[in-house]
Amino acid sequence: MSVNPAQGQPRKPDAPRRVRHGIKFRRKEGLQGIPWFAKAFVDAVEGRASMGARVLGMEYALSGQAASFGLETGVVEALVQGRSARPYAVKLSLPHLTREQWVEVVRAMASEAIFAAKLLVGEMPEAIEEPFAASGAALLPREPAELKVECNCGEKLPCKHAVAVVYLLAERLEVDPLAVFCLRGLDGPTLLERLQEARTVHTTGVTQSHQSAPLPTQKAQLPPLEACLDDFWRPGRKLTDFEQLPAATHVPHALLRRLGASPLGGRFPLVGLLASVQDSVRAKAMELRRRIEEGGS
Repeated sequence: MSVNPAQGQPRKPDAPRRVRHGIKFRRKEGLQGIPWFAKAFVDAVEGRASMGARVLGMEYALSGQAASFGLETGVVEALVQGRSARPYAVKLSLPHLTREQWVEVVRAMASEAIFAAKLLVGEMPEAIEEPFAASGAALLPREPAELKVECNCGEKLPCKHAVAVVYLLAERLEVDPLAVFCLRGLDGPTLLERLQEARTVHTTGVTQSHQSAPLPTQKAQLPPLEACLDDFWRPGRKLTDFEQLPAATHVPHALLRRLGASPLGGRFPLVGLLASVQDSVRAKAMELRRRIEEGGS
């Protein structure tokens, strides 16, 4: 029996070294009731793992043997502490979709309002695979071997370390469903931006890019106050005179531009959403005005 240097307590020879502040699997229900899209990743690993690896993998996940866990574009990387002095490097990865495939997926999503409505509130639509199938691709692993499993422990794969990582991944996807898109090569916020733009084009036929027309920076050259003392209190132009003046150049979303970027974080840009709302309200108001004018003529 050896002593665990991290805890200062005896450790069984076959027990893993404990990790201080390790990342734990915290679902009280275990895997019961895990979302279907997260379960697809669990099944892809568990279906190839031995019963021993599955049991020990859950023990590792529950006891917090993962020293680190990160989900980047197309890959999940983690360090899982076992019996060795150094933790093992685990990697789970899926093939990326091509740029052309993502364009087709977003276009297919934009044709149905349910996808944008669900994803904007952080929910995964049940028919999410349909737009991917239209481009000849898939979001979730179509077969277990498509989810590549790597670990430098030397054991048969998927090992207990990889099983522990996929359990942590499932819990992460339950909290953040949009992270599943990152595993195919496109992060969730970027997908929402592209989908919002594609929805605008699909419904109105006009793109709404909010990067146009910055606010004018040139200030009006006004005379100093001392030069206006003689006629300061005299009445100026009549209101009817202003009706003859040419309309000022319209600057879209002027207030939003003056306020700048929103300090609030989230899955989609707040300023872009408010700008789209303003555009939609403006379009509806103009349409209503046109109908009133046509009805009165």
